[in-house]
Amino acid sequence: MFSSLLITFRETLEAALVVGIVLTFLTKTNQVLFKKFVWQGVGLGVLLSIILAFVLEAFFGGFEGRTEEIFEGILMFITAGFLTWMIMWVHKQKDIAKNLKEKVALHAKKGYGIGIIFLVTSSVFREGIETVLYLKASSLAGVTNQLTGAVIGIITALILGYSLFRFAIKVNLSIVFNVTSVFLLLFAAGLVGHGVHEFQEVGIIPIFSFDPLWNISNILDHSSILGSFLRVLFGYTSKPTFVEFFSYATYISLVLLIQKLTDQKLKGLR
Repeated sequence: MFSSLLITFRETLEAALVVGIVLTFLTKTNQVLFKKFVWQGVGLGVLLSIILAFVLEAFFGGFEGRTEEIFEGILMFITAGFLTWMIMWVHKQKDIAKNLKEKVALHAKKGYGIGIIFLVTSSVFREGIETVLYLKASSLAGVTNQLTGAVIGIITALILGYSLFRFAIKVNLSIVFNVTSVFLLLFAAGLVGHGVHEFQEVGIIPIFSFDPLWNISNILDHSSILGSFLRVLFGYTSKPTFVEFFSYATYISLVLLIQKLTDQKLKGLR
């Protein structure tokens, strides 16, 4: 439940901030006539996300056996990729409010309501894609009570997002996003590990004679209550194979390295 709560909270908050920034800008610039295009964009983005969820459910419902395991592994990798892209995108957004206002001002000045619809739709649908893919991938990995966590996450994010713009509550959003980014990084690494495991199960990725690298089942077995919780959230296994461990460690190292290089590049541009 915690993982679905966190992912829906993070994605909903990001979408709510985008919508809030656009609505606030239109209000302050006396261009309230364009607000209807914002809500149309929100509705379209949500609708597309729901359609994607149904398509994924129908798509995976048609597979069985080895084929199902292969596509589960592929979905794990795709979802990890989207989460990584999201983490990196947010990491680079230092002037997101300024950029949004400039785009909205341009569309409003030229009377392009369709431009505002597209801007909001793409923002909402981007968050929707990430949410749908993660929830589906995590359900395949064994996550339960997703609906409860998702509902709590969405409601909490909407309340916080509304409060930020309605009551001007000063919240250090960078701290919120930095903390959730750490968890999302571990979630994504866990999905990479799950994907490798699925591919090893069907023989696409080899299992070496010296596997597993270690076995700490007597200390914390991944089938225990705590172990299962850690496995679902972060890809924990008490008996990791070499490729599982290597892919997990390599993924985290690469993301941290890319973030460091990105920070250095941004500092160089200032």
